[in-house]
Amino acid sequence: MENPKLNKQQWSTEETSYLLGIWSSQEVQRKLEGSTRSKAMFQHLQREMATAGYDRTVEQICNKLKKVKKDYWDQKRDIGRTSGSGRPKTSPHYDLLDSVLGDRPTSGFGSTVNSLSLESIVLDETKNVRSSSDAVKSHTTESGWSSTFKRRVRSVAQKRKADSDSTKEFLSAMTECHRQWLEMEQEQRREEWEREAQLRREEMQQELALRREEAEREETLRREEMEARSKDSKLLTSCLMQIAKIISKDPAAL
Repeated sequence: MENPKLNKQQWSTEETSYLLGIWSSQEVQRKLEGSTRSKAMFQHLQREMATAGYDRTVEQICNKLKKVKKDYWDQKRDIGRTSGSGRPKTSPHYDLLDSVLGDRPTSGFGSTVNSLSLESIVLDETKNVRSSSDAVKSHTTESGWSSTFKRRVRSVAQKRKADSDSTKEFLSAMTECHRQWLEMEQEQRREEWEREAQLRREEMQQELALRREEAEREETLRREEMEARSKDSKLLTSCLMQIAKIISKDPAAL
């Protein structure tokens, strides 16, 4: 049974263009001419849509093709009625449909789709249609896609190339900024190391100066102490010599 959520989803112009691009290819049209291969081809269209990220059932694809072809025939009749008074407004897919259906009689509209029982397609779909992941693996490129679809693919490729070039420029700019940032960081670290080394040198010089001053003070104190002891020794020696003289002159003085 068809998913109600998908049934309510509107077909975008891009999604419809993608479907018609595959459907209008010569190989698909050639295989659709035989009713015995129509069911397989609609399943093929579903797989192609799935590979592009469009999750549609076979029934939805059949109904969409019927609708766009009906709109085409209605517009073609309107153009025939207004001949000479200017071409009326048509859908964006009119030229593509006209390139495929333009030479077919109006009575042939819907013969391919109606040749199958829609109920049998939906029933068979639940048994035979592969999942999207399997469809991606088994996908093969169909030749002969319409020029409209090829232009769209080329436009997407050019856009991706432009995005790739922009990404390369962005990465190059980011790399250059990162290089400059590293150079600035290295310069700042070098300046910081030089300041720290200068501070250590100044601290060492101050410490050496303090030690030198302390050593000089200690040396001065030792000299003064030695001089004082020398004076005391000389004074004591002088006193002893005087006492010895006195004793030698008058031993009774003891």
